[in-house]
Amino acid sequence: MNNETALLGLGERTRALRTSMDLKQAELAAQAAVSVETISSLENGRSITTESLNRVLTALGQPNALLDLLPEPAISPFELQKLKGRRRQRVR
Repeated sequence: MNNETALLGLGERTRALRTSMDLKQAELAAQAAVSVETISSLENGRSITTESLNRVLTALGQPNALLDLLPEPAISPFELQKLKGRRRQRVR
């Protein structure tokens, strides 16, 4: 999936969720503290800031949506070594 396809899909899903909640773009924009232009851009597959996206998703009742995109970070090899009490060895 390329970037354009992903943005268009995100926009379609956002629009579908907004309309299922009977919200106008202006109402969602006010709740999310973003501009109507930002909502329009998102719904039409144009990029917006991560902060704006997070605000919109929160206003749509999806506050953890961005965090749910990626798994929790695993313990790094360095931290694992510390937990085991071993000295770090050079990676070759």
